[in-house]
Amino acid sequence: MPGQKLILIVGRNAALAQELDAMAWPAAYTVRSVGAIEVGVLDIDRLRTNLERFAPSLIISTIGYNSPDRAEQDRTITQARNHWAVADLADAAGALDIPLIHLSSDQVFAGDKTDPYLETDQPDAISVFGQSQAAGEAEIRAHCRRHVILRTGWLFGVRGHNMLRTMLSLGRRGGRVHVPNDHVSGPTPARELCTALRQVGLQLLDDRAGHAGATIHFCGTPAATLYDFARGALSRAISFQVAPDLIPITPNRFGVTGAPARRTELDCSVAAARFGLVQPDWHSALADCVEEICQTEQASLRDLDPLVAQPGPVSYRSFQPEPSRRFVLPLGVGIGRRRTG
Repeated sequence: MPGQKLILIVGRNAALAQELDAMAWPAAYTVRSVGAIEVGVLDIDRLRTNLERFAPSLIISTIGYNSPDRAEQDRTITQARNHWAVADLADAAGALDIPLIHLSSDQVFAGDKTDPYLETDQPDAISVFGQSQAAGEAEIRAHCRRHVILRTGWLFGVRGHNMLRTMLSLGRRGGRVHVPNDHVSGPTPARELCTALRQVGLQLLDDRAGHAGATIHFCGTPAATLYDFARGALSRAISFQVAPDLIPITPNRFGVTGAPARRTELDCSVAAARFGLVQPDWHSALADCVEEICQTEQASLRDLDPLVAQPGPVSYRSFQPEPSRRFVLPLGVGIGRRRTG
């Protein structure tokens, strides 16, 4: 509508974009979602032209590679989406002085700290996924003054590909389901995360609040392993599908024999103090998500052949061998940028 200010959501993350679109925003604002390629990410001149045309009052970025497991094999794609694309968006938003919120994750940390990670802890990722996310964060700090970086934990929800849908799909097949039990994080409901992004965005629009340049943590509580989460999800799905034999495993992380357990739990006290964000209890959101997903999938399976609808048991994937490594971000602006002409 004429006179309304635009909030531009860049990156059609299936688990988040529809939730952000459907949320109630103040009457003074209108919301539009665009794909990263559609807006011109990785084509800096086209990106700047499009942002000038859109003239958004705020950009919420959910761009990035969304499969940490596959990132070890898809290194170029991971770098392109988590680092180079974010760098271009930071360049363009900074040049046009557009406030930018970027969604990152706890994977920028190695996970060898016994206490929850603080925003002041130095990123030291050991995975390709985490390294590329940390590099993207550094680009934002270097090129866009009016920004907030929000790190979160494992995302789950009704929409899009996420760990909840994966666990329910594996469980529906019955038999044994092997789930890693060596990584502790904060399972985060997508709807509550979108509410947090909205709240942070509206406060960032008020320059007087002094929030520009902040890095904050927001995730679900309590911290849990993937096995803990899977057990909770599958126990709530018993009335809809067969109960599998859930088996905890400790895979060799990135092929490193004897790799220690990881703990990437985030301390969210800064987000509470500065933005008033309250950590959601992921248990309370899980039951509603499980019921909605299972009812929808049962309806879609009724017309399928029973043999197709009930495939045999499967095991959780194993990681491909990869040498251990630790990445430490450089201080300042000296970040390797992709510019090949």
